[in-house]
Amino acid sequence: MKPALTALFLLAACACAGPRPAAEESSGDRAIARAEEQRAEEMERTLSTLSAAEAPPDCPRVCGLVEQICELSQRICAISGRHREDPDLTARCAAGEQRCRRSRDRVPPACSCQAR
Repeated sequence: MKPALTALFLLAACACAGPRPAAEESSGDRAIARAEEQRAEEMERTLSTLSAAEAPPDCPRVCGLVEQICELSQRICAISGRHREDPDLTARCAAGEQRCRRSRDRVPPACSCQAR
């Protein structure tokens, strides 16, 4: 019975909480976009290292990195779409789209990655 009361209490508390203010939501989304941008930058550096290597490319790893970089770009642009008035997020979206294109261009000819 106690878990049911706890669940009921949590539901009531959530129902009483109003929506988050727009400024708070924008700030949270900006932090998420910044973190995802940093992850994409790290992956792009790894991709550059793999693409420049003398050894034959690790195609599954290269393709996976490109896919993740482009997926992060899409996420950043989705956040930007919710906050069209935010120039920082708009710039992060544009940078992410460029990063995705650069990553696709860096795929070695020996690898054939499927674009999604």
